[in-house]
Amino acid sequence: MSTKGHVYRGRFAPSPTGPLHFGSLYTAVASFLQARASGGKWLVRMDDLDPFRCRPAYATHILKTLEQYGLIWDESVLYQSTRQSSYKAALDKLDSMQYLYPCSCSRQDLIKRGVKHGVYDQYCLQHKPNINLPHAIRIRLSIDSIEFSDTVQGSRQYPLKKNAGDFVIFRKDQVFAYHLAVVLDDAEQGITHVLRGHDLIDSTAQQLFLQQLLGIKPPIYAHIPVISDAQGVKLSKQTYARDISLSPVRETLVSALTHLNLNPPADLASCHLNDILDWGVEHWSNDLIKRQDAIVMPAY
Repeated sequence: MSTKGHVYRGRFAPSPTGPLHFGSLYTAVASFLQARASGGKWLVRMDDLDPFRCRPAYATHILKTLEQYGLIWDESVLYQSTRQSSYKAALDKLDSMQYLYPCSCSRQDLIKRGVKHGVYDQYCLQHKPNINLPHAIRIRLSIDSIEFSDTVQGSRQYPLKKNAGDFVIFRKDQVFAYHLAVVLDDAEQGITHVLRGHDLIDSTAQQLFLQQLLGIKPPIYAHIPVISDAQGVKLSKQTYARDISLSPVRETLVSALTHLNLNPPADLASCHLNDILDWGVEHWSNDLIKRQDAIVMPAY
């Protein structure tokens, strides 16, 4: 497998577990501007992998909100829920390469064994579980660490075995893990550049590992600071962040440009929506994004 073509292809991939909030919009705007400034394509994917949390109504609402803010995607929206056969084929390939093993451990089991920070102790690799009972599938790590260059955060070295361990690739509740799905979907969509929040930077190492095993050319990564509240907690649906579709569109869009350090003029909010986005494209630069984990959300 490999990415398609050489033209810049970026994407925004929200999970439809609720409406878009300012942090999501800020990331969407950044990826949109980067793609447009590079003369490339901007795609949207619905990461609706988890049937227990994702809702079609939220997916529809997210797409309408993106349109409301003038963020128009270039190709058909890809839904992870339609990609199960591709995930299964990749799982079978990894299994044939002898990288997978079943794991029946519960969180309580890990706590009892003193497993810290979720780094798996390979118990089920050494003690074969009963596969007739519910179990997850883990991938056996074959390397200690991965190094990659992030265009915002700089060079990163991530000790896989120390910080992640043999991670779950197929959950006990029969849901494919995010790491596998995102790797396959980025390859399917020909994504050349991934711009996303800093909260996902650690997961890049697991994804690079899977890309190596599956023969997928990795995209170029950029992780921008996430938006947090005054207490330093990331703005999210879980913390009941405000639905951005209810906010004044032009003023909120300019606020996103401000938090991307583009320094928009005060009168830009009085311009047409397309003119605001065109200004953002003209002034976009990755170099303006600060190398930090988070920035405090605006008050509006």
